[in-house]
Amino acid sequence: MSRPGSVRRRVSGLFSLPALVCLLLGSSAWAQATRTWVSGVGDDVNPCSRTAACKTFAGAISKTAAGGAIDVLDPGGFGTVNISKAITIDGGLNAGGILFSATNGVVVNAPGATVVLRNLTLHGGGTGLDGIRIVAAARVQVEGGAILGFTGSGIHVLPGAGAVQLVVRDVSVQGASAKTPATPAELAGSILLESGSAVIVNSQLSSGVIGLHALNNAKVTVSDTTLVHHSAQGLLAVGGAQVVLERSVVAQNGSGIKAEAPALVRLSDSLVGHNTGLGMEGTVVSFGNNRVAAGNGSDGAPTSTLPQN
Repeated sequence: MSRPGSVRRRVSGLFSLPALVCLLLGSSAWAQATRTWVSGVGDDVNPCSRTAACKTFAGAISKTAAGGAIDVLDPGGFGTVNISKAITIDGGLNAGGILFSATNGVVVNAPGATVVLRNLTLHGGGTGLDGIRIVAAARVQVEGGAILGFTGSGIHVLPGAGAVQLVVRDVSVQGASAKTPATPAELAGSILLESGSAVIVNSQLSSGVIGLHALNNAKVTVSDTTLVHHSAQGLLAVGGAQVVLERSVVAQNGSGIKAEAPALVRLSDSLVGHNTGLGMEGTVVSFGNNRVAAGNGSDGAPTSTLPQN
């Protein structure tokens, strides 16, 4: 006959493993918060709460639930980050920083997800690759802040990203002056779109090789934006890309606007001036309300004019 003590030990052993599994699963679930924080004096071993913040975006994202948000408590550099789920990273009034050297600043590979990057300053220090590299997502919103010091592109939507929607608002992108393409069609661009669609509003693209570079079948709408000081084109559309440019300035570039057939650029209420070479070339359609005769090496002319409805 078994002793009572041995029975208790056997019963305890039967339940110890399931109980441990439940405990571990529960701990994992508790680690996912809908809102987390980072701080320049934080530590990634912390739970990323407001009173015990993490040190890096990479540390915080692992503890943030899909659809949640990471907020910046104070100024600092919070490291590069790979995003694989719906998330908002908000630099707030502190314009949280990401310093990246010989790598990409932010990589978005989140199929079907919406990613928001708000009030962030991404600085590649002259050796960084792409500031924001979009591999896959349903929608990526870049709001406020600045991207500079890179050698690739400030924002780069890759060909495989498919029907991703990019929204850029109130962003300054200072381009990759270190990269000199052998031909105008070589990949470069303060913003480079190889697929998907984009809306760019109230932003500044400056001081790179190409300002906005749209390829393949990318569809882009640009308004209230400046494209200035690029060594090649302020705007280059290639392949089946279509770009609408409204209430914008394309000035002091190597050339202003170039649309390589069958690409198409539609131009409305915009200024194309003081570009060293051609103001416009290729299939550029005007709504008849633009100012192109403004000190270009040669102004060029729209291929046709559309009525304003």
